[in-house]
Amino acid sequence: MKRITSRTYFTTAEGERVSLTYSEIDGQGKIIRENERVNRIVVDPDYLKTLKEIERFERKIINSEE
Repeated sequence: MKRITSRTYFTTAEGERVSLTYSEIDGQGKIIRENERVNRIVVDPDYLKTLKEIERFERKIINSEE
């Protein structure tokens, strides 16, 4: 099983980039691989919309900290 251990998304010159780190764990709980990275540029319009919705939510959080 692969478990996401961290995720970030940010804007680059290429577009909206998603960066994931994950570990792979076997059925007995043994870590087979860890700190593996995957990076993708998001091109699907529905996923881009979702990222913008998450960004709006994050802005609400930081604006309420004032």
